[in-house]
Amino acid sequence: MTFLIAMHLWLKALVGASAAIRRWLTAGIMAVSLAGCGGGVDFGDLFSDTGQPRGGQSAQQQAPRPPEVGQGAPRVALLLPLSAAGGMGRIARAMKKSAELAMIDAGNPGITLVVKDTTGTPAGARMAAQAALGEGARLILGPLLAGSVKAAAPEAAARNVPVIAFSSQASVAGNGVYLMSFLPGEEVDNVVRYAVQTGKRNIAALIPQSAYGNIAVRALYEAAKRHKASIVAEERYVATPSGISAPAARMAKKLASPSSKADALFFPEAPKLVKAAGAAMTRAGFTPATVKLLGTGLWDSAAIRTAPLAIGGWYAGVEPRLVKYFSDHYAQSYGAKPPRLASLAYDATSLAISLGKGGFSAREIQNPEGFQGMNGLFRFRSNGLIQRGLAILEVTPSGPRVAAPAPTRFSSGY
Repeated sequence: MTFLIAMHLWLKALVGASAAIRRWLTAGIMAVSLAGCGGGVDFGDLFSDTGQPRGGQSAQQQAPRPPEVGQGAPRVALLLPLSAAGGMGRIARAMKKSAELAMIDAGNPGITLVVKDTTGTPAGARMAAQAALGEGARLILGPLLAGSVKAAAPEAAARNVPVIAFSSQASVAGNGVYLMSFLPGEEVDNVVRYAVQTGKRNIAALIPQSAYGNIAVRALYEAAKRHKASIVAEERYVATPSGISAPAARMAKKLASPSSKADALFFPEAPKLVKAAGAAMTRAGFTPATVKLLGTGLWDSAAIRTAPLAIGGWYAGVEPRLVKYFSDHYAQSYGAKPPRLASLAYDATSLAISLGKGGFSAREIQNPEGFQGMNGLFRFRSNGLIQRGLAILEVTPSGPRVAAPAPTRFSSGY
């Protein structure tokens, strides 16, 4: 049944897509059919893993490395903090498994995937990049952290090798570094575009005084300019339940004023503080039905359903059916649900497999028609930042509802 559902999703997306995207999706269909035979096998370290020894073991004490897959094919390095402690290490190991899953799904991937451990430090990332490049890597996937990307990028640039990294800090992109990540700016641009398309052009903003808030509000002003919207009111707040109360009340009074032109409120905040702000705004006389709430990926949590202020609000994200498909596919292979970031490694590896047939040039990576992955449509700009075709999701008490489906191709509006 899972296979049939997956086939339906791929075939539905195939209709009306451009030639380049159809080639990508057709490869995906073949991959899914092969994955359907995998059952619950743990593929583990099927591919070359030349990371640092972990747990204090010597090289002689470790299990023999398995043979590389795709020997003689272009070598692609995957740099991740595999031996890092805590959540970072868990995410990295799940990303490694996702990359391996993409290789298996491809059947005959045509590349050799070589995994290197960055240890979660810039020095480790530099050493991992040097080792991978010394072994002939023609493309680097990773690292995960911004500091590690900064350390590895010059090594790759010296060899004219592109990097597709997983950091969400836009400042590390460019000069041969591309970011395969979920960027707040992309989420903001997509939701503002949709708001304008539905006639909501006057946007108020309630913004946290934080690094994330600075990124989000900058993206808001850029998106407003691009899509011809106006920012008509703004309040900043300290991101605590007590710190948000007074600014939220002031915003509520502005929105309730007879002179207010606002028909949308941009509020890039996590569910806990959305709930706290909602209580303060209600006490100040605000009625959510008067404006449309706009959020970001911070709303992509079941907890947002407990915030009455957000119910009916919009945010941009990956369609839930795609998130579920990848999660189920990973769980069938490894026996556990993946962290959300694991899908990025699957898409990056699938992209490397696709590019391996024609080379890893900037021209190929920046294909304006884009690519289809587990997270939907995406392409890279010349500045290294990713551009995603995201769905518009509406918050409901039972979970996100697709208010507008993700595009199947990039149009002139993007």
